[in-house]
Amino acid sequence: MKKLFAVSYLLIVNFLVTQGVFSQVKELHQSSVQILARVQKDKILLRWAVTTANAWKKTNKSGFTLEKYVLSRDGKRLPSLEKVWAKKIQAAPIETWQEIVEEDNNAAIIAQALFGESFFIEGGSEGQLADIYNLVNENEQRFSFSLLAADMSFEAAKKAGWGFEDTDVKLHEKYVYKIKPATIENTSEIVKIKGTATIASIKEYEPLPAPIDFQGIFGDKNVILTWEYQLFKTIYTSYNLERSEDGVNFTSLSKEPLVNLNDKPEAPAKRMFYIDSLANNTKTYYYRVNGISPFGEKGLYSTIISGEGKPILPYTPRVFDVQLTKNTNEAIITWEFPEKGETLLEKFQLLIAPVDKGPYVVAVDNISPQQRKLTYSKLQASNYVKIKAIGKDPKQEKTSFSTLIQPLDRIPPAIPTELSGKIDSLGVVHITWKQNIEPDFLGYRVFRSFLKDEEPSQITVSPISQNSFIDTVTVKNLNAEVFYSIVAVDKRHNHSEKSEVLILEKPDVIPPTAPVFSGYKIKEGKIIIEWIPSSEEKATHVLLRENLTEKKELETVFSTNDTIHQYIDTKLKSNNRYRYHIKAIDKSGLTSPPSTPLTIEMIDLTPKEYIKGLDFVVNRETNHIELFWRANKDEIAEYTIYKQLKEKQPSTWRILPAEIKNAIDKEVSPNETYIYHIRATLKKGGYAKVKTIEIKF
Repeated sequence: MKKLFAVSYLLIVNFLVTQGVFSQVKELHQSSVQILARVQKDKILLRWAVTTANAWKKTNKSGFTLEKYVLSRDGKRLPSLEKVWAKKIQAAPIETWQEIVEEDNNAAIIAQALFGESFFIEGGSEGQLADIYNLVNENEQRFSFSLLAADMSFEAAKKAGWGFEDTDVKLHEKYVYKIKPATIENTSEIVKIKGTATIASIKEYEPLPAPIDFQGIFGDKNVILTWEYQLFKTIYTSYNLERSEDGVNFTSLSKEPLVNLNDKPEAPAKRMFYIDSLANNTKTYYYRVNGISPFGEKGLYSTIISGEGKPILPYTPRVFDVQLTKNTNEAIITWEFPEKGETLLEKFQLLIAPVDKGPYVVAVDNISPQQRKLTYSKLQASNYVKIKAIGKDPKQEKTSFSTLIQPLDRIPPAIPTELSGKIDSLGVVHITWKQNIEPDFLGYRVFRSFLKDEEPSQITVSPISQNSFIDTVTVKNLNAEVFYSIVAVDKRHNHSEKSEVLILEKPDVIPPTAPVFSGYKIKEGKIIIEWIPSSEEKATHVLLRENLTEKKELETVFSTNDTIHQYIDTKLKSNNRYRYHIKAIDKSGLTSPPSTPLTIEMIDLTPKEYIKGLDFVVNRETNHIELFWRANKDEIAEYTIYKQLKEKQPSTWRILPAEIKNAIDKEVSPNETYIYHIRATLKKGGYAKVKTIEIKF
């Protein structure tokens, strides 16, 4: 049994893109063991696998150590895990595989991967898929295919040492199962493969769900079967699809379970699809599907769907000739359709639409399947026609390409008359005229110009049906008049001459141009603002101010109709932000657009006065000067006192803490004038205003 089993070509192809629970573990980079638990009514099923081919090869030699612990009992978690047992699990000897291999192709694949001298794919020829995969590293092939096969057969997985059934379980207990590679004697390699654990309790048993959204799309001797895949992809690795001809006795459609060949990490599949061939289109077929878990469990069946094949209509009509008659708006339409297709037909229909993209309506219904010519007398100016063949099955329809029919007509509609209109103060224009009454009338095109001798331009995108039009113009420009004319259009796109020109005067609503701020200065608590006046002559300029800090409304601070373009604002508060606006008002009372506002922050950089009541006492008997003062020590960190002789530069004399508010200077001489400067350093940073005192000793 050295060369134990040959892996069949077709079976390997079936497995090649399977997205099983453990068939994806090779995508992980770190070598580790992954474990999965499935709870049944009276036992717990365990499946595990390593994540890399090298780890697979090592653990095939070492096997695995599976440990069982009690995590909780009667709903209460134990203080520490209570060990129940530890088992070493590895693949069964080669001699014991013969029976399971003869019954299970998946077991044959696993056995070949574990014990075979070579691992190859039979059935392919040079250049085929099998040859390509034979070039891949053999160890990777053994690893990949064995995991795929284990996903399909739990019994084979247990035989390979990758699964375990725990029947010694209790309803009131919850267990922890730990899995790790068993230690190989005289080597430490196995410790590089990380173990893992899972938690399970038979109290958490739930039956496997039935596949949902099972649908069938019946065609000509075939049906496309589809159902939800993404929702249950972590529960089911494959599916069993069954068919019945009586709705009672079902048989499987394939020997091997169905797997999803389109599920990829970068483009995950959402549904499963299967195409089944039908012997004929007259018999009703029934279908159902159920899932198969990695533990070999079969889930509940889906709802049963049924249907019959629907023969397609193989022929399409073709309009090949259209002839206009002497009668107005009439034409003879001729089409082609094979006689052998008449037995499949219920009728023809004539479809018509004013434009090629539709929508099309049924102009003539119930045309005989043997008829190939039709006279139609209700043509419009533009007619796109199609012939539709309706099969005896209502869903059998074939429609010809469209054909354009345009009856001859070169007579334009009458010139529009009785134009009137007005422009309101907002620049909205209302125009009306007398309605045309031609039967093939389509609409009007409106033209406009702003100069009398200017070529007018069309302002309607397409003809409008109503005899009125609303336009908007800019009244705030130098053009005092607007010129309108109307053209009538029929359905054959014949255009009338332009109507007489309608001249409308615009209201005088042009405001003056806005003045613009040109600069500002902050000086000695005042803000000096300058601006460029409006170009409007004799316009009044109004300067407004808004206190942003105190959130006060705009107020007028200055107004002039002179040539003044500067203002000095003195009514300001320190550390307040102000926003200025300026506008111009002309003699008609029209106001210019608002200027760009000017925002200025009035920052007072003058230090605050914290030291008060600085005074002194001169004692000539003891020859000293005593300084004393008042201040709030909570805001002051320390004092710095500078001393200078008159006409000399000051120098630092003392640095005192905030608690001390006096100082004695014993280094003084008679007939000298001393100047003392006291500066407080604030706790919040910065300095207070310097206090100075001059003393003649």
